[in-house]
Amino acid sequence: MSSVIKLLSDAVANQIAAGEVVQRPASAIKELLENSLDAGATKITLLVKDGGSTLMQVIDNGKGMSETDVRLCWERHATSKIQKAEDLFRLNTYGFRGEAMASIAAVAQVEMKSRRAEDEVAQYIRIEGSEVLEQRVDAAPVGTSITIKNLFYNIPARRNFLKSIAVETKHIVEEFLRQAMANPGVEFIYHNNGQLVYHFKIQSPKDRVMETLGKKDAQMVLPVEEQTDIVEIQGFVGAPGMAKRTRGEQYFFMNGRFIRSSYFHHAVSAAYEGLIESDAHPLYALYLRVNPSKVDVNVHPTKTEVKFEDEKHIYNLIKAAVRRSLGSFVVQPNMELGDFNNFDAFLSQPIAPRSGATPPQWQGGSPSSGEKRDPSYNPFGGNGGSYQRNSHQDWQKVLGSVEQTPQTTLRQSQDNALWGTTHTQDAFNNGIETASDAAQRSSVQGVFSLGDAYVVANVGGVLKVIDKKKAQQHIYYHDFLTQLQAHSSASQQLLFPRTVELPPAQIPLVLELLQELQWLGFDLSHFGGNTLIVNGVPAILSQGDEQKLIEQLIEDYQNSQGDLRLNKYQSMALSMARHAVVRNPIQQNPEELHTLLQRLFSLSEHNATFDGKTIVVEISAAQLFDAFQSHKFKS
Repeated sequence: MSSVIKLLSDAVANQIAAGEVVQRPASAIKELLENSLDAGATKITLLVKDGGSTLMQVIDNGKGMSETDVRLCWERHATSKIQKAEDLFRLNTYGFRGEAMASIAAVAQVEMKSRRAEDEVAQYIRIEGSEVLEQRVDAAPVGTSITIKNLFYNIPARRNFLKSIAVETKHIVEEFLRQAMANPGVEFIYHNNGQLVYHFKIQSPKDRVMETLGKKDAQMVLPVEEQTDIVEIQGFVGAPGMAKRTRGEQYFFMNGRFIRSSYFHHAVSAAYEGLIESDAHPLYALYLRVNPSKVDVNVHPTKTEVKFEDEKHIYNLIKAAVRRSLGSFVVQPNMELGDFNNFDAFLSQPIAPRSGATPPQWQGGSPSSGEKRDPSYNPFGGNGGSYQRNSHQDWQKVLGSVEQTPQTTLRQSQDNALWGTTHTQDAFNNGIETASDAAQRSSVQGVFSLGDAYVVANVGGVLKVIDKKKAQQHIYYHDFLTQLQAHSSASQQLLFPRTVELPPAQIPLVLELLQELQWLGFDLSHFGGNTLIVNGVPAILSQGDEQKLIEQLIEDYQNSQGDLRLNKYQSMALSMARHAVVRNPIQQNPEELHTLLQRLFSLSEHNATFDGKTIVVEISAAQLFDAFQSHKFKS
């Protein structure tokens, strides 16, 4: 009987390893950038086309490789970083596994040129699917240039799972910025589709952080520094006013390597406790220097998860260092009031009586002698009498009654802003309405609120309990989805245009969604860099929070990309619906609740949301009868 266990070929083994190491184009770029840094490069250029799916190229001025190294570096478990297992606890380099290059070569078409300073010519090699097709000498400057074409060309299933060009470009930009932020002593250049996007020259750590994050006010970025035997902490945190409701500006670097640590993130958040809202995220870029023997980086192939021997102590040190930095951030108010300089003397003076006393004099200013005050003077009426409103005036007929309740005003603003612009009372749900829908809507009776969360109504003889928030969100969702599908919506123009600055990595995604954002009611344009100009917002949304709204909308869209149930329109409509509910909550006004139920029952599907969450619970007379009959009451 023949054996069933067989040894996999190197090509298959490399493709399997690529599933962990090379998850997307940004993963390959991370490995190439780290290799350039390990080679001692002081200038690194990244060129990307079509989100990395077509072309990625990294060019550096590092030390280069010999003829043998050019061929050997593409083999699995081939590395110059370590020689034995003990070296894992003395790492001073980014790479050490010897898997990344072999994994990349297994799933892409690769070309490389490399030349050392002592060599007259460069070495050229071309590989496809782990197979070396060509190796020869060529002309090239000192350093290494690696080109990756058609990533996952031989694994169509993996290629189909790549996101849109904008999403993949966003991940590439994030990885590029992390490496640039971690190495301010290296010049970084990034070109996307033939256009220069970033050019970071060698600069100080603070200048590099400010430039990579697109920040301009250096006074709002506070230095952090702590020197201990366990860890050295350096870096910067943002002032409390720079905190945002979206993530993306939080960076930890350990020995120059970008890491993710929810535990240390909690330490920073704890230091901000009481200074920012509980759902806000502070800005920080913290660099930790730890003895390599006290940390294990061999945890995950991506090398972003590490384990620390003194994790609890480092947590406390991070929290204390950040808190001390925030404590030094004190805004000194301007106490100069005209020519008044002696504030202590002013406070020490007794309070003068209301009549017959001289008010305290302002030291340093000219006394106001000769001035008299007539307490009975009234410019609005004769004989010193108080102002009386003429009840016979008809001004209310022109301006409307001031007795109008806030709930009524809110309901009218909602109807006019969104519902009134897309629907009428005679044509709900895009003009399509069945006879049963019309009968159900017209038979809504006895509407009242049950607590803050539910609405109860008699609808056609059936008692219905409605989740108020879900119902409103469901209505908004369908309205925004209709706007996106119709490619039109109402926009409320701003009196003065506002600027919105987003993280640089989000700009490609915003530009991709610019048309859809306009269909939702945003009037946006790209000002350049990471700045947008907002000329108008959706009519249903309030003005003044454009920054947070757009940031949250983009983050919600990014997070929903892994949800196969949501397409682009559904994701954006759902995010807008959530914001609309928060900004326009339904109150307890009976008329407003009645309008809500009419709008809800006009939809073809109103009992549950698109993802199956219950909106309406029905209790029929038969169910009540059975419930009462099931109980035996003693006389």
